[in-house]
Amino acid sequence: MYPCLYVDEILRLIFRNIKDRSTLCALARTCRAFHEPAMNLIWESLTSFEPILRNLSSASVVSKLDARPCLTLSRPLNDNDWNIVRRLSSRVRRFRVLFDPVPHYLNTALPWFGCLTSPQDPSSLFPNLRELSFGVSVNLGMMNTEDVHGKFQTIIRFFRLLLKPHLSALRIDIPGAFYAHLDLPSIPALCPNIRILSMAAPTFKLDGAFIPDEVGCFMSKLVSELCALETVKSDVTSWDFLSTLAQLKGLRQLWVHLPYQLSPAPECPTGDTFPQLRILNIRANSLAPCIDLFRWTSFGNKVAEICVCFSESEDDSDPAQALVDISSLISSQYKTLESIWSIFLDDSPYNYPSSTSPRPMLEPYQACHRLRVIALETPCNRTLTDNDLEKMVFHLFQHGKKYLPVQLTLRGVAALLVHCPKLTQFTLMFDATKGTPRFNSGFNLPPVKYMGVCKSPVSANSDVAVYISTILPYLRTIGVGEYSYEGHWRWISTQHQRRPGVVTDMSPARLYSLLHADTENITSHRGREWQWRFGGD
Repeated sequence: MYPCLYVDEILRLIFRNIKDRSTLCALARTCRAFHEPAMNLIWESLTSFEPILRNLSSASVVSKLDARPCLTLSRPLNDNDWNIVRRLSSRVRRFRVLFDPVPHYLNTALPWFGCLTSPQDPSSLFPNLRELSFGVSVNLGMMNTEDVHGKFQTIIRFFRLLLKPHLSALRIDIPGAFYAHLDLPSIPALCPNIRILSMAAPTFKLDGAFIPDEVGCFMSKLVSELCALETVKSDVTSWDFLSTLAQLKGLRQLWVHLPYQLSPAPECPTGDTFPQLRILNIRANSLAPCIDLFRWTSFGNKVAEICVCFSESEDDSDPAQALVDISSLISSQYKTLESIWSIFLDDSPYNYPSSTSPRPMLEPYQACHRLRVIALETPCNRTLTDNDLEKMVFHLFQHGKKYLPVQLTLRGVAALLVHCPKLTQFTLMFDATKGTPRFNSGFNLPPVKYMGVCKSPVSANSDVAVYISTILPYLRTIGVGEYSYEGHWRWISTQHQRRPGVVTDMSPARLYSLLHADTENITSHRGREWQWRFGGD
């Protein structure tokens, strides 16, 4: 064997390209040189504790009708069992555990949780853990068991055993009322090197209340003492919490969920607020708290990306004006902005006249000269004409997404291409059935490779096909809305010199999730840092 294959670092780089866990297991059995690097990768990420326990002689799987199989132990752990647990857990770097206490699981799994909370040497359990995602299902809070809080205390003891000095990423997702049992102020002393902190909670109420107010104070104290924090994602938001975040010197990414109504805003924080913030993501049930937040303070002069996700609310008496206000506030404060996303999370739009113009909402962004991505999905029925688009296009505009009733035609699309020489992608809804206007071929056309057409009407017309081939000579992909003129757009693609592919176009929410490696949900707190799996599961 080549001498270089005896170097662990080289083997780890090679083995990381292997996605199949069974192949890693085979490599671990091949020779002594391969054993340790392969074993470390096999156990590097766990999505439950059961894979470790399955190596114990006392472990067995219990299956019942209409219930998922559960692991159970026939006796308490002996010295040999603890040696196995210590040896395997020392290889784990990333651990995600979700305690889902459905009745069958509660009766069989909780006893071995109890055993694990009393190790012979607490420091020997997961000593090299770097990333921890700890979740408890809302089912625990909904159960009618008398000792539900006692059971939860057992789970919390297990959680505290996992808080290690080298932990750099911590995600907590538990019923809101149980946050008070976590002893949050003690976490900085146990895990001083946390860079990524995510605190999620169910969106519906538990015992008549969301996360208690005093827990919000504990969270403010928690983040104030974590000096290495770079990313915070939180379902818990208060002015006190935001004021604390504003003073963090290293904070680069912030995701917050605003309630329907925030209490009256206190005075704006003094000094250099959010000095290193680059990405701001706001999830709100109403536009009103978003406006309050942007009026309250500036998020620093380095913000490059802002995403506002909102739902329909009775509190928004004039959502059209609210969107204009938000656009004005953002464009006036963040001149270095590169990406702006406005995502409407409900399926049905507000009942506003279709003649409402989108120009007041879009025009403020002309002051953001670094803007490369603008993806706007509004709750109001709006129209955009060819003249509107021609007046509003930006020189550095590189990607646009608008979902608008059809008044735009191929003339407006041609104007977009003429005025945006750096354009590489765009998504617009336009009517491609209203003839083909004259086009001056003397312009240098931008290298557009992706054209999203949403539900744009088109006909299998040779003149339209030739026109699109002329103004979009580099086109590679056409994104079409579901169940809308897909057949006709496929015919158009066959007439194009490059024969671009036709795919289902994505909504802004899906596109944003894809770009941020969060394919589960736009409102989810699972970002790229949680997109790992236990090999083979």
